Amino acid sequence: MKTENTSTSNSIYYIIPAVLCGVLTACVVSGSIGHIILGAVFGLLSAGFWINVVQHNEEA
Repeated sequence: MKTENTSTSNSIYYIIPAVLCGVLTACVVSGSIGHIILGAVFGLLSAGFWINVVQHNEEA
């Protein structure tokens, strides 16, 4: 019999604040559209790092 591990994904709680913080930081620092997009990308990268690396190490 196969058992599946179903865990609830709370990743949205990390992704949205990370994007907002990246956008707001870029807006305050430079105000240009290119930097705002870059801030959003870096926010997503940091949220992805937190979800995939830090959270999996805490579960082990």
